[in-house]
Amino acid sequence: MTEAAVTTSRTWLPAYFSCPSKSQRLAEAEGRIFTALGIRYLARLIQIPFKNTEISTVTVNCEQPSTQTKYPIVLIHGFGAGVALWGSAIKRLAQFQTVHAFDLPGFGRSSRPKFSTDPETAETEMIDSIEQWRDKMNLEKMNLVGHSFGGYLATSYALKYPGRVENLVLADPWGFNEMDPEMMPKLTSRQKSIFWIIQQFNPLAVLRLAGGYGPTLMKRLRPDLALKYSEDVYDYIYLANSKNPTGEMVFKCLSENLGWAKQPMSKRFHELDNTVPVTFIHGERSWIDWKNTRTMFGELDHVESHVMESAGHHVYADDADKFAELVIGSLKEGKSKIGKKLTVIVAEDDVVTPL
Repeated sequence: MTEAAVTTSRTWLPAYFSCPSKSQRLAEAEGRIFTALGIRYLARLIQIPFKNTEISTVTVNCEQPSTQTKYPIVLIHGFGAGVALWGSAIKRLAQFQTVHAFDLPGFGRSSRPKFSTDPETAETEMIDSIEQWRDKMNLEKMNLVGHSFGGYLATSYALKYPGRVENLVLADPWGFNEMDPEMMPKLTSRQKSIFWIIQQFNPLAVLRLAGGYGPTLMKRLRPDLALKYSEDVYDYIYLANSKNPTGEMVFKCLSENLGWAKQPMSKRFHELDNTVPVTFIHGERSWIDWKNTRTMFGELDHVESHVMESAGHHVYADDADKFAELVIGSLKEGKSKIGKKLTVIVAEDDVVTPL
């Protein structure tokens, strides 16, 4: 090897090894999203007993916490998401009470422990991880807010640990309705083949196979996300889902053809302690069958339901102002709303009180 070649190698090697890891790039993308929103936050890794898992946690302290609830707001994200996607909602909610948001184990910046392949056991492992996180955070109770898959897990948690939940807010929750038994027989052979293929892989496998092209693929599929966040959101979503997909495997384990839960909440929700106030916030344009959910639970004394006409499935991002107003309103009413039947539709032209 010539002297010039040796010099070139020595120059190149440090640059190669100093290249940031995916974990570091993910942390940086998360930080850029929060910084762009002007959010001052504390990021920590909270270690829990379950397989020594580290739970990535973001805390935004409220300067003047409301006296109408002394417990913090805890946010649980949906499938394929992470704490940064709550950004706009966090900014508004933290004007009312301290907010904690964490990446579920197996997602985002949290550890990727291996979960059971048995649906009941996997669900128990996930919600017990949430309880261990609460204990490590020294939270007596939580105002628990869950979106989509996070709403399913938040409900499961409240069923097992009702004494730890001051209020349960379900933002367009997944997994409440049963799969229509008449659907599959009506599908064509081609559609059945597509369903079979989908079931053989993890839901976001294509995103990982895209490699460095992943952010560009996300941008082409969801150009609207840049309007809700910034261009950094594409790097964030790709990097959050590029690591070992153990959380994704849990979702697949718990789901039936990905769109429904094997153990839907329609069969369990009535077992929830009726001293826990529940608020549903649905997106009128969502793919979730919220009308059926309202029919099933709309008459329960501890449940109220809202529909945001301006929103799709991602209610917290589609209209963060209205979403935060509804969440804060539900926490202000708290247990006093139990027994007062209230179903509210938030229309496009409703006046929203500035926070």
